[in-house]
Amino acid sequence: MKKILIAFAICLAFAVSVAFASPGADLYNSKCAKCHGKDGAKTSGASGGVMLKGQSVDDIKEKLLGYQDGTYGGKKKKTMERMAGKLDKQQVRQLSRHIGGL
Repeated sequence: MKKILIAFAICLAFAVSVAFASPGADLYNSKCAKCHGKDGAKTSGASGGVMLKGQSVDDIKEKLLGYQDGTYGGKKKKTMERMAGKLDKQQVRQLSRHIGGL
């Protein structure tokens, strides 16, 4: 019985963590984390020296939209234009909220 209760508690904890996860977390992990790091603090050459961690939601949204329309970009502009160009408006909002919370 004790093992069943422990297994149930683990499953419940997992379900709660999934339910409250940021909608943009999966998107960030699949599209951004490779270059910018899991927590947005990576500043390797692949990320163009940009650290996402600590930027506001509005800054991230503005930059993503700028990459989409070609009005923003630095060293890795072409890469980011290609990546951001694949995002719809909802994904831009989700990513901005997620990254702004890192």
